[in-house]
Amino acid sequence: MKPVALITGAASNIGLAIANRFKTDFYVVGLDKKFSSPPDPSQYQGFDTCSCDITNQQDLESAFSYARKKGPISAVVNSAAVTGPRSTIMEISDESWQTILNINLSGTFLLMKVSAKYLQESRGAAVFISSRAGKVGYAGFDPSSSGTKAHYCASKAGVISLVKSYAIELAPYGIRVNGVAPGSIEGTMIPKEKWQELSQRIPMGRMGRPEEVADAVWFLCSENASYITGHILDVNGGTLMD
Repeated sequence: MKPVALITGAASNIGLAIANRFKTDFYVVGLDKKFSSPPDPSQYQGFDTCSCDITNQQDLESAFSYARKKGPISAVVNSAAVTGPRSTIMEISDESWQTILNINLSGTFLLMKVSAKYLQESRGAAVFISSRAGKVGYAGFDPSSSGTKAHYCASKAGVISLVKSYAIELAPYGIRVNGVAPGSIEGTMIPKEKWQELSQRIPMGRMGRPEEVADAVWFLCSENASYITGHILDVNGGTLMD
């Protein structure tokens, strides 16, 4: 029986790449609100899909209960997130602030809260996707007064802090907790017409691929990272070296 990996945001982009990377070694249960409609079986081959709103604790508890029936949950990965248009703090509406913080940060908190007992059982590992923006305080490459997406940056900075808190609290149980901070990655969160321009501003000369983030996540969940916890791994092509 394969160990179980539960992955949020699995319908697209980085989350889908992670589900596909893990399915060789794990029984993967992919969570996403988009799975409320029957998913296209040709797009989601080799892993289980489950509709779930990560801001709803009852949804998460049901999803974990379902996944546990497939075996011990040895890996939990949170890739579910949303962003918004570039705007200044003065321009960000209360509604937009609450939406992004609720999904990106509160959703992470709830996932941690629900996953703990399952990870304690398996002595497993968890990885949470943050962002380069969460480290520098602005999205994109220029800290411009025209807007930093402070709501998105704050939510991802919060994820980094939660990772460190969760890693400290779960270390006595043999559980490792880490984060990955991607830079500019190909996918629907960045309009395709901007990819070429962004690539010219990245030291490695190109955008990252979702599969490259997935490989980093897989490494952190593997035994190859058995003494790594509380770490935020940058996957950004050299745009931030800290």
